[in-house]
Amino acid sequence: MHRKCFKFVSIVLTAAVALSLAGCLSVPEYSLSSTGDSNAAPTMPSTSQTAYVRSSFDINKNPYFAMLSETEMNAYSFIYDGLIAGNSEIECPIRLEADQLSKAMDAVLNDHPEIFWIDNNYSYSYNPEDGSIKEITFTFYDFADTPEKLQAARAEFDAAASSIIAGASEYQTLIDIELYIHDYICENTVYDESAPYHQSAYSTIVLHRSVCAGYARSFQYLMQRAGATCYYVTGSTEKIVEGSGDSGSHSWNMVLINGDFYNVDCLWDDTASDSYGSPIYPFFNIPDSEMVNHVRIQMALGLPSCTATECRYSNQFGPTIEADSIVFADDE
Repeated sequence: MHRKCFKFVSIVLTAAVALSLAGCLSVPEYSLSSTGDSNAAPTMPSTSQTAYVRSSFDINKNPYFAMLSETEMNAYSFIYDGLIAGNSEIECPIRLEADQLSKAMDAVLNDHPEIFWIDNNYSYSYNPEDGSIKEITFTFYDFADTPEKLQAARAEFDAAASSIIAGASEYQTLIDIELYIHDYICENTVYDESAPYHQSAYSTIVLHRSVCAGYARSFQYLMQRAGATCYYVTGSTEKIVEGSGDSGSHSWNMVLINGDFYNVDCLWDDTASDSYGSPIYPFFNIPDSEMVNHVRIQMALGLPSCTATECRYSNQFGPTIEADSIVFADDE
């Protein structure tokens, strides 16, 4: 079972729960660290870059791509193409600075949970003549560090996801499909700070042990497989325990239903349900105004606002504990 994140009756968050969530929140979601020696690189000149024809991406399905500059979009494109092809080393075809690479890399991984085999770091080499990035080397998780292992992992991941989607396909409406996927993740995943690969959808869909990033990336991937528009949201918690000042990185999702965006946090619904003793849905399809202790950060600030309430759980399926009824406090 998960560590308890909520205590009901008085409806408070216990101090032990803060430590539980802190394990999830202490790891930035794919804020990739570069091992390149940026101090050794000269400043990039602002001249025209090498011609590059990028792949096409749907800006409605890939919102982080839409937030990039032209150069960063080109970087996003060749990174995506290379990683999908299973390449751990990619030649850089454009003039690119380190900060542009970092932003493009974050955007690729935020938009594409299907790239589940990347560990949280990469390195790059410089062209000594002009300081431009020459080659990027990615670290793959050990279950995918050879072409044969990656092929097997992709087959395993696809089979597990396809089984979930087959179950979801028995439902007719998008919100029913969404609820099925949400419940599958909550019922079959154990919150575990020590879970391997926990920044990846693989940890949830295949191994069933993860933290917030794994929950959110698996929900994003499965909803996308079901045909929905679903985003990965990077954020932080304002206060895990009232008066403690604790905060940290967190992640959840946004989903588009009937023209409106809604917030969904599978992990917090899961831990709340564990504490309550039966399934409840305080963080299922709610507006920004009710996302207590959730604040968007970085590129997620550019995602659409969530203001609708029509598709919240209580308006579609019946009464539940609402997020704005939960008071976060230290009960020790």
